[in-house]
Amino acid sequence: MKVYLCQKGFRFITDLLQELLPDDEILECLPEEITTKARDANVLIPTIIPLNEAELSLPDLKLVQQFGAGLDVVDVASASSNGVYVANVPAAGTGNAESVAEVAVMHMLNLSRRYAAACQSIQDRKVSSPTSWSLKGRTALIVGYGGIGREVARRLSGFEMKIIGVSRSGPKGTAEEQAVHVDLHTTQDKLHELLPEADFVVLAPPLNDDTRGLMSSEEFTLMKPSAFVINVARGGVIDNDALLNALKDQKIMGAGLDVFVEEPCDPNDPLFEYNVTATPHIGGATDLSFQGIARGVAENIRRLGRGEEPLNCVNGGDVKS
Repeated sequence: MKVYLCQKGFRFITDLLQELLPDDEILECLPEEITTKARDANVLIPTIIPLNEAELSLPDLKLVQQFGAGLDVVDVASASSNGVYVANVPAAGTGNAESVAEVAVMHMLNLSRRYAAACQSIQDRKVSSPTSWSLKGRTALIVGYGGIGREVARRLSGFEMKIIGVSRSGPKGTAEEQAVHVDLHTTQDKLHELLPEADFVVLAPPLNDDTRGLMSSEEFTLMKPSAFVINVARGGVIDNDALLNALKDQKIMGAGLDVFVEEPCDPNDPLFEYNVTATPHIGGATDLSFQGIARGVAENIRRLGRGEEPLNCVNGGDVKS
């Protein structure tokens, strides 16, 4: 089969997949080349590249396989009508959730310990400056308590924080949930009640119609002026203008962002004039994560070759031959 990664510059990924799938062709193309260079594709791997009707109606395409969990870039209904499976690799258990959680904690520490100001103190030859804030005793509100949210909670428990998890349906009582300590896990409709309590709001939900713009002006107004927001989900979970205004009006203390509405992000974005730490969507970009995800992607391509439905397929029952 011919498998195209719809982006260039990810040799580590293509090499991993080729090693796992020696009998298949692992190729790459630029996003604008999908309908030409990748016209003979059996599998497309979109990463962060949107796939719509033109790409999803390629004559030999059978599977859109995300290299990770996020499927917000795929028109699933169009894929189904074209007889194309759409599948992902859930973050939990691959190393991806663990890696993203590390970046969330990194942003929390950079902001609370005022890392940028500390670096400036080195240049200014200052000692014991700036004074900053400890995580111990603070409250973290994790919005989106799935695989990534649980891994954030697992790491924050070592900092002796109060940890609150919020998810769409609340606790399910699974072994995975019970293995991680939280002080409270409740449903998303309690978000407004909990926001005033949080020192850190960590965003880790999938991007869909329910979570798009989840953090808007109303939510930022409910937060403490000393609180921080951390986004390791998708840029669209935050209303960008509302975040900018919240920072400008000092409704919150700062933000740690690994994701943006437009990626790559604009280095001249006015957000960066305020107390913002930023990383270029690197949460899951680790050796551990890539290896774990590659194994899941390879297994689905093997299943496709055997005529089986892929694992973690979101439209299996809707695919029309």
